[in-house]
Amino acid sequence: MMALRDYVVARVDELQNGQMKEVKAGETDVLLARVDGTFYALYGKCTHYGAPLAQGALHGRRVRCPWHHACFDLTDGRRLEAPALDGLPTYEVQVRGEEIIVSVPEDTPDRVTNPMAKADPLNPAVYVILGGGAAGAFAAEGLREGGFTGRILMITAEDTVPYDRPNCSKEYLQGEAPEEWMPLRSEAFYRENGIELLKNCRVTQVDVPARRLTLASGETLSCEKLLLCMGGEPRRLGLPGENRPNVFLLRTLADSRRLQETARQSRRAVVIGSSFIGLEGAMSLHKLGYEVTVVGPEPVPFAKVFGEEVGRQIQQWHEDAGIRFRLGRKTDRLEGEEKVGRVVLDNGEVLETDLVLIGIGVSPATGIVSGLALEKDGGIRVDRFLQAADGVFAAGDIAHVPHGDEVYRIEHWKVAGQQGYHAGLNMAGANRPYEAQPFFWSLQQDKTLSYLGHAQGFDRIAFDGRPEDDSFRADYLKDETVRATLTLDRDTELAERDV
Repeated sequence: MMALRDYVVARVDELQNGQMKEVKAGETDVLLARVDGTFYALYGKCTHYGAPLAQGALHGRRVRCPWHHACFDLTDGRRLEAPALDGLPTYEVQVRGEEIIVSVPEDTPDRVTNPMAKADPLNPAVYVILGGGAAGAFAAEGLREGGFTGRILMITAEDTVPYDRPNCSKEYLQGEAPEEWMPLRSEAFYRENGIELLKNCRVTQVDVPARRLTLASGETLSCEKLLLCMGGEPRRLGLPGENRPNVFLLRTLADSRRLQETARQSRRAVVIGSSFIGLEGAMSLHKLGYEVTVVGPEPVPFAKVFGEEVGRQIQQWHEDAGIRFRLGRKTDRLEGEEKVGRVVLDNGEVLETDLVLIGIGVSPATGIVSGLALEKDGGIRVDRFLQAADGVFAAGDIAHVPHGDEVYRIEHWKVAGQQGYHAGLNMAGANRPYEAQPFFWSLQQDKTLSYLGHAQGFDRIAFDGRPEDDSFRADYLKDETVRATLTLDRDTELAERDV
């Protein structure tokens, strides 16, 4: 039995209902909160990247992390929303007179896994998850958390366990995140929880009505329920030369490894694409010592998503760091013999280069799907339970999901994880409508922009502060209703909001 120590951490009058604060219990950071007159105590740091949860927000009995909006249950510490995988240790709270006392184990962990059902070898049911990204990883855990005890097969074409994909264009590519940081879970975790991971496994056809998959080997696999979460395929230019060895895409961990290895031998880079992956890749290559030029057809980066004023400021951050831009321009051709040495733009300008990175977005990887009508962009329409057909669910980059009176397909990490987790719970029988708020973050020259909600077009932007400041908020309104909010250095404020 683990030894406990009691610590006086605060006085009763220090917290009103709906408030929380970080306190110290010996050397342990503890989140202390008061809701409906009851005090709760949990480990004080988010299990995703270690953010101080006291700087986040309380929404009833849900604690929202200030950095990436993972959510936890205040009463039992369970992880409720991605991108965190694990929950928080909870501690006994006593009130003696005016003092609040928290009992903490001497060797308290900093995280605990949500309770999961054990696989039952006598349960013949087979559920398949097609995709090993965020949606697939969270779905597998959602199935076990939801009580499913049959076989879970997670199929991925990659050679690794699910990993922290956003880091592929940021710290990992820059050489600042070690290899051991990248896996979301260990091989042992999947074995212990009866999740069979089929790596290096390519699926050539998915027969949706039959819930049958054909593998590249010719083998077929049928299942009672199926989750489609294949993610996106990077778009290509469609130009001769883009398959040469110094032309890169940046989607997978293997892409990032290969780019990092080549980066040590080169000096100049052209990045084609001025949106999220393009500019994050440009930033990372510049930090590796490259002279970087970004080419993009848009006159202003991110203008459609964030508006021109914010877009110009993001461009200015990159220019101040030394990155050059050629905007309002398309790539006409790639020139060179064994490698691409010149990128020729549509106005005839020639950019000499040692390396080309293509970052022009992704398309839903649904070309293998049959027996199901696809949306115009290749995505899959689901209902509010994330079901696309009888026994077939979809989540992540490929899913068109209803939100109120609109339908969104959103290509962001937290959204994929949250949809996958919700789909897993529903496959296990939860039957809960998906209602989570979209959220994403992007690192642009060491400035983290956070975006809550989703504005499919907006009529106006209401600013508090300005984009050129070190801190601002932008509300995106349509028909005088706030549809989304973007912030810089307003973490607590954004965590407290709902849109």
